[in-house]
Amino acid sequence: MPDPGDPRPAAMPYLPQLDGVRALAILIVFAAHCGYSHVVPGGFGVTVFFFLSGYLITTLLRIERARVGAVSLPAFYLRRTLRILPPMYLTLLASGALYAAGLLDWMTVEPAAVLGQATFLTNYPGLFGTEAVLPVPLWSLAIEEHFYLVFPLAYVVWLGRLRPRRAALACLGICAAVLALRGLNVWRLPDPGLNYSWTHTRIDAILFGCCLGLWNNPVIPADRAWRPRAWHVAASLAVILGTLAVRDPAFRESLRYTLQSAALFVPFAYLLHEDGWGVRWLASRPMRQLGLWSYSFYLAHMTVVALVRHLDPGLTGVGLMLAAFPVTLLWCWGMYGLVERPCARLRRRLLADRPPEPALAEGGRRAGVTPA
Repeated sequence: MPDPGDPRPAAMPYLPQLDGVRALAILIVFAAHCGYSHVVPGGFGVTVFFFLSGYLITTLLRIERARVGAVSLPAFYLRRTLRILPPMYLTLLASGALYAAGLLDWMTVEPAAVLGQATFLTNYPGLFGTEAVLPVPLWSLAIEEHFYLVFPLAYVVWLGRLRPRRAALACLGICAAVLALRGLNVWRLPDPGLNYSWTHTRIDAILFGCCLGLWNNPVIPADRAWRPRAWHVAASLAVILGTLAVRDPAFRESLRYTLQSAALFVPFAYLLHEDGWGVRWLASRPMRQLGLWSYSFYLAHMTVVALVRHLDPGLTGVGLMLAAFPVTLLWCWGMYGLVERPCARLRRRLLADRPPEPALAEGGRRAGVTPA
């Protein structure tokens, strides 16, 4: 952790347990998409990704402002472009090629829907009148991209000029407005399930992560962050489990998202402070490695599952997972070595004058790690 005697935030440290959180989240999503969505909360795995993105992006913005004196929006958007677009478009291209070759057990795909995927609008299917997309789950990435477009600008012109506590309260106010909007949609929309994927009804999961980045942030020495105890974590996890147990549709499309996102504040704060067995497990090499590949894994896993189902239609459950998992890892290995790692080196070379992103020591070498 940073030196508490230095009021300025240090360069963003590499926190291996957060790669483990990514790994855990992607395993939840993977299991749900392999047919276990009735027992595994895939949507909660996405919420974890959202919260983590908000925390890391906000922390990086705070560090850059403190160390350099200002936030460079061109540098931010260049990082995001090189981080997100090459793997995404290559995965879409591969998925489209497999579909064109008749190798995917998948529904009919329409060009307009693929255009929505490529332009980060797939979470608003009504704009194109179709949900006939390729099996690349880009609705959640679209929400994050919309956040990346707006939040850094809001930080530069508004939130970054406030005291951290006031900035966090401002984000909480927006979260309250999003909750009110979801409640209104439950009352007035024929399909309130659209709350699940729209940016303006799910952005609060990311903003709750921003609150941890803005206030009580263990990475920022001046925050003198609160250290949750084990019973605090147990209570927050009980709240999350309670939200999963309640099946009322109105609750699930409104208050559920708020309670889950708010409850994540506690375990995340605990993980950033502690060095117990849970942190050690999340920071173990297999979890770190899967976390490092989690972005490519998320992009590719549904295409691989559809391919395996096409090749062996009778394969389900654990068998499907065991067949699809190594193939997805193989794709991730190639994507990381041929695309993500070279793009990370290019980012560091082009942005050598900005505070660096975290790095993972791997076999004595430094490999770029994605912060969000």
